[in-house]
Amino acid sequence: MSAISLDIERRVGISLAVGRYLRSADRFNESSRDFTGACKSLRKQLGADQRFVVQVDFKHYLVTSDRDGNFDVEAIPTL
Repeated sequence: MSAISLDIERRVGISLAVGRYLRSADRFNESSRDFTGACKSLRKQLGADQRFVVQVDFKHYLVTSDRDGNFDVEAIPTL
């Protein structure tokens, strides 16, 4: 192969990689906004010093929160 064709292949490869990066960054930013909104909503619903089990999609989770608004959601085996 000549140097010109390698240069074109390299530029095409870089262009494809940049496109993939940009699409992934958009999805990441959208997911990050959704996650942040979900956290705010959960904090608002929970209140302080909570500890209980919930079932979501046929799985059980232990939910705890403290007085500072921090929370944890931990998967647990079926009750």
